[in-house]
This record gives sequence, structure tokens and C-alpha cells, in this order.
Amino acid sequence: MTPLVAAVISTLHFEGPVTADGGDYHLVTFDVPAGVVEVHVVHADGGDSEILDWGVWAPDGFRGWGGGNTEPAIIGVDESSRSYLRGPITPGTWTLVIGKAKLSGGAASYVVDVELHDAATLAPQPAAAHAPVVLAAERRWYAGDLHVHSEESGDASATFAAITDLARARGLDFVVVSDHNTVSHHDRLAAFQQDLDDVLLLRGIEVTTYAGHACAIGVAAYVDHRVGLDGVSATTIVEDVVAQGGLVSINHPTLDLGDACIGCAWEHDDTPWDDVTAIELQTGPYDVTGVLFTPLAIELWDRLLDDGHRLAAVGGSDDHRADGEAGGTQSPIGSPTTMVLADALSEAALVDAIAAGRTVLKLRGPDDPMVELIARDADGEAVGLGDTVVDVGSARLEVHVTGGDGVTAELWRDGARIETAAVTGADWTGQFAYPVSGELERYRVELVDGGGRITVTSHLYVDGDPALAPPDGDDGGCGCAAGGPTAAADGAMLALVGLALWRRRRAR
Repeated sequence: MTPLVAAVISTLHFEGPVTADGGDYHLVTFDVPAGVVEVHVVHADGGDSEILDWGVWAPDGFRGWGGGNTEPAIIGVDESSRSYLRGPITPGTWTLVIGKAKLSGGAASYVVDVELHDAATLAPQPAAAHAPVVLAAERRWYAGDLHVHSEESGDASATFAAITDLARARGLDFVVVSDHNTVSHHDRLAAFQQDLDDVLLLRGIEVTTYAGHACAIGVAAYVDHRVGLDGVSATTIVEDVVAQGGLVSINHPTLDLGDACIGCAWEHDDTPWDDVTAIELQTGPYDVTGVLFTPLAIELWDRLLDDGHRLAAVGGSDDHRADGEAGGTQSPIGSPTTMVLADALSEAALVDAIAAGRTVLKLRGPDDPMVELIARDADGEAVGLGDTVVDVGSARLEVHVTGGDGVTAELWRDGARIETAAVTGADWTGQFAYPVSGELERYRVELVDGGGRITVTSHLYVDGDPALAPPDGDDGGCGCAAGGPTAAADGAMLALVGLALWRRRRAR
């Protein structure tokens, strides 16, 4: 955006210390008189060893969170700089919120100049109110990426055009644009979507706290991420998303990299898991996170499922550049790919389908083989992922794999592998049957290639009655040749080398 010329009504200067005492946020207030058209906030902090984040609140609420943005924040009536919201400049007391992302010595200092302008310096960019879009009206599997950043995130450079072009080239149907702690991209998305008829851009926020990141998908308004300030917690974050009709997906929950990725691992003990919809099992590059962190994420997933929570399997590239490059720590849009069985290609239908648990995760990307899992109820009708079969004496399962010749299909029950079978041919179906225990059981399928998992389904559930079991010898058994057990991928050293290249992430 090219700045225009405007008179400065006044300049306010603030500086002072920031210490570890008093929570994760330091507040600086300033008064804005009537007649102001733009508020400019120019800030500096102590550097890499003392990292401060930045956001601004008006008397009537949130105006933006720039996180580690180094450029000045410009908040105006008709246009604002990235990460900040346009709109009326309400007179009164405004608040600069300084986040204590990293205080190596237990303290830092800030220097801030606030300029109040009587005219705009930024030219308005295309924007529109959100309007529901339906790009396809059929029930089928849609391919997408649930975790992508645009240039509205301070640590990203991807334009909407670049995001869309790459998604289209990779055969994706949708992308969730999940910028850090802001909704400044939403009205820009709405304007950009007006010229798209083949790729759907969903509204999202990566709610980025110092103890975990989560995607809020299908929400309209900012979700307060400032844990510890004014009663904000993981509980209030989840409640806010649910109240807006959105869903919560926990991002890279086991990605514990310390200061290299501040707050990336999920550590909120007060998480209301019953209201969380999904968990990101694969984030970013398969050769790095897929070896070290995806197994840990799946272990966490199984523990949460053991506790009775129903969480869909999803993944996200966490792409910040949309340049299609891969290697090191960069993973392009679509790697991984989340398949969603939805009634339409629309934001509402996709949110509903993920909430229902109708997802399959391709860990490497859209070219990985697809697998579908169904069960048969007492009448022989198919029951799919996310649903529960009741009043049966045996779990009758069908596994359908396409594009997976030579891989191994593994059937998992309640977090334990119970069956393996070699997939032969480009279109393969295996049938299995197991006596029920009388307890609620969950089943999923994993596809394995070369010792490493490449595709993982969400679960279907069987709540059967052993009294309904068929006579001995008439249980069906496994309807395909079972292969031998598969070995876990042994790539820890390779992953550690790749991890050493992980980009320095600031908390946003």
C-alpha cells in the first residue's frame, strides 16, 4: 500500500520496561480525540533475545494483532495495514497490548510513538462483507488444507492469488486461511472469492497463544487469545469459537521446539476437549514432522479418544509463502491434504462434515492413496466415519483403497493395530468381521508404505451386543489375505537434521 500525505494532529511517545511479573501482557493506554482518521503505532523492541508482540484495542474492542510485525501499525477508517481492522476511529482511551513472547533475561524494554492523523495515508483495497458461497452441491470427498497463512500474518508473504493458484495446481477444492490472531483477512477473502468458482477460501484464525495454537474455522469475529488477561483461557477460546458456530482444531499439538517455535505444542490443561472438533496429526513437511511429531500426535489423539472425546483427524501445511517450494521446514499447500466427505463445497457444509468426523488425512499430499472405511448395520446398510453402528453382534467392516497398489492396509481398534493386509491393484476392497465386546469400540484404517504411515482415517464406532453374535464359525472372519506386521519408520536422525533447519517462529 502506498502511503498518502496527511497532517499529524499529535504524536505521543511511550517507553519503559517489560518484566516477567504480572502475566504475559503489558498494557499501555493513550487517548484519541475526535476527528482522528488514522492511528499510527511505531514500535521497537530489544531484538531476538527479547521478543515482544503487539496489538491494539479501541474503546469499542479489538482493532488488530500484529504479533511480531516489525512495520508500523496503521489503523484507519477506510483502510488499515496488514493484521489490523479498518473502521471508525472511536474517540476515547485506546490500549496498546504488548505480549511478552520471550524475555531471556526476565525483562525487556519498549519504545513506542503513536501518531494521530486527520486524513488517510492508505488507499482502500478491495473488501466485501462475507456471503455464503456454494461452489458444488454434491455429496463427495473434497480435498483441502486446513492451515494456511496469508500476508495478513506478520510472518507470512503469501497473497490470496498465490494461495489459490497453488491450491488449484495441487488439485485442492478448499483452503482455510488461518492468519494469526486476527480477522483482517476475512473481508479481503470475501472480495477475492467473488472471482473464484473452483477453489473455496474458508475463514479461519490461528488462535496463537504462548502455550498452544488452535485453528478456529468458520468464524466471523476475532477470538481473544490473550490467556491470563481478563479471564481469557483455553476454555473461553473454545467457547467463543463454538458460540460463533465454528470449530476448533488443535494445531501441531506435540511440536515442542522451545524458543524455535514459541507455544507451538499444546499445553493448556483446562482444554474443554468435548467441545474440540479436530486434532492436527500432521503439520508441515512429512520427512521432518511426520517422523518425529506425528507419532506423538497420534498417541495423544488415542489417549483423548480413550477418554471418550471424539476428535477428527486433520492436517495442515502451515504454508506461509505459497511458492510451491518444499524441503527443510517448508511444506507447500496440500502437504498434508485433508479429505472431507461433505454435502457441498461450502464453508458451512465443510464445518459440519469435519464436526461429524468424516475426514481422511493424506500425510504427504493429494497424490497419496485414498482409503474409505464403512461398517454394516444389522440391516446391511453402510455406516461411515464418524457414525456409530448399534445392535450388532459383530463388527462387519469394509476397507476400500484406491491408488494404493503395493501399500499395506492396517486396521486399528481402540488404538491398537489388529489386522494388516496387502493392497493389490489400484482399486482394492477388503472385508473384515470381529465379535463385539459389548463396549463402545472405535475403528480406523492406516495405509503404510515403506514402513511409514501415509494415510489415516478418522474413526467409526461400534456399540454392539455380544448376545447378537452369529453362531460359532459363522462370524465372517477376515475376507482378505492378512499381511505381516509393519515396522515403524526409523527416520529419527534424518528428521533431527531437518528439524535443525526449522525456521525461527515468533509467537503471534
